[in-house]
Amino acid sequence: MENEIFDQIKRELTAYGESMGEVGRLRLIGIISHVLGLFLLIFTIVLCVFAILSFGAVAVIHALSACMPIWAASLIIGSLYIVLIVVAVGCRKTLFIHPFIQLLSKDIRTEEELSIRTIEAEHKAELQQVKMSWQVENATRELDFYTNLLRRAWKFIRGLVNKR
Repeated sequence: MENEIFDQIKRELTAYGESMGEVGRLRLIGIISHVLGLFLLIFTIVLCVFAILSFGAVAVIHALSACMPIWAASLIIGSLYIVLIVVAVGCRKTLFIHPFIQLLSKDIRTEEELSIRTIEAEHKAELQQVKMSWQVENATRELDFYTNLLRRAWKFIRGLVNKR
């Protein structure tokens, strides 16, 4: 009887620990994907800015200067890179955050699905905590019952011995 209670509490503690581990893992995936996504977004923008100032811009401007004035060729290339930066910022979740969520967790595809799974894992952890506290409370009550029973039996035996 006593081993069954301790085994059940052990199982509940193990399940609770697994649930909390899942919550932590999903939160970590969310944080890492956002950090890496923002890092890649900034890195992409910096690379686009460097590309504006370097190879492609100079070469295309020189090639276009044969057909039009140099200022018009420069304006076309500059606006093209600005459009690329706007597309990178506008599609940051699709281009940067969602791929990292998929990379870190094989069965989760989007940020919304990650938040739903995190809520489910938190709920499961809360259920495990309630179950575990119920088991501990039950074991405590049972221990108190047996302690009181033994105390009364001891008092009864002592009373019999004192009467003789």
